[in-house]
Amino acid sequence: MKNHTKAKRILCLLLALLMLLSIGAPVLFARAETPAERLERLKQELEELQAETERVKDNKEKAEQTKQYYQAQANNLKAQLAALKEDITAQIESINLKNAEVAEKAATVLYQKEMFEQRLRGMYELSRQSNLAILFGIDDLSQMLRFSENLQQITERDTEMVRQLRAEQALLEEQRAELEAQLDELAAREQELNDTAVAYSNAIQQADATISAAQADLAAKEEEEKELREQYEQAQKEWEAWARAEQVDFEFDGEFMWPIPGYYNLSSDYGTTRVIYGVTDVHRGMDIPAPAGTPIYAAADGVVNTNNHWSYGISVKLSHGNGVATIYGHMSQRFVNNGDYVTQGQLIGQVGSTGRSTGNHLHFEVNVNNTPVSAWPYLKKGA
Repeated sequence: MKNHTKAKRILCLLLALLMLLSIGAPVLFARAETPAERLERLKQELEELQAETERVKDNKEKAEQTKQYYQAQANNLKAQLAALKEDITAQIESINLKNAEVAEKAATVLYQKEMFEQRLRGMYELSRQSNLAILFGIDDLSQMLRFSENLQQITERDTEMVRQLRAEQALLEEQRAELEAQLDELAAREQELNDTAVAYSNAIQQADATISAAQADLAAKEEEEKELREQYEQAQKEWEAWARAEQVDFEFDGEFMWPIPGYYNLSSDYGTTRVIYGVTDVHRGMDIPAPAGTPIYAAADGVVNTNNHWSYGISVKLSHGNGVATIYGHMSQRFVNNGDYVTQGQLIGQVGSTGRSTGNHLHFEVNVNNTPVSAWPYLKKGA
């Protein structure tokens, strides 16, 4: 019974230990990030940040263009409103003048009407007198006829005068109504322009807000990019430290064999200037195009060190002694491991297009005392 209890305790302890190991395993067995992996990560982060920065710049430029457009429209609108206000002022003056003319004409009509009415009353009084009294006051029949004719002419003239004056008054009132209608149209146009001016002002404010936000965003991204570039530069230094030739117990004999026999054309030689990600770059080695899977051979005896680089891809470095090293980049696969000793002509990998590459080729680089140099002086004649 005791043995059975003891066995159960041991089993429980083992299970607890396994649980602890499973929880701690990611921490215990986590692999440290290599310099090449760090470079690759930082490169991707920089590219994403630069793309986002370009997007923000594009938004800022569009907002600035929008602001300029609406500012120009607002300035034009301001000029239109100023001209419209002048038109409105002139129209009001015209209406005031027309009102004065109407008032004057109305007064004239009223006066002439009163005069006409007085004359009609006088004529009416005359008509009430007896015909004999009228006749006694007239020397002869011709005078009587002229008197009657004169009365009729006065009546007709006065009637025509009043009619004409009223027609003139009606015309003036029509002109006044037309001017007032034009003034209403001008006022409506002014309101429309004012509403448009408010819309333009709102658009300009929105553009200003977008520009301010973009400027703040750009400032933050510039700071973020500065920090990333500092990390990137540090990672580059770590890579350069990896690329240095290592100390070996033999000396370089001063001559390389061609690393991929049969493929001698170059797509790019050492020292070629090119632009990568907007930065001018001087090519550190030579690019030799060849089909994928073409064998790559060690250019000279050396000690192996491997890396997976964001630019070189799957790569191998061979240290040959006397501060000389060769680097083979963009391999599809390698057949050597860190610390291996290889001899000249030994198979070390195959041509590929890994890393930053536009096609299958071998990047072959020669470094002397940690400085890239041309490989041509070290290659066998006729290689």
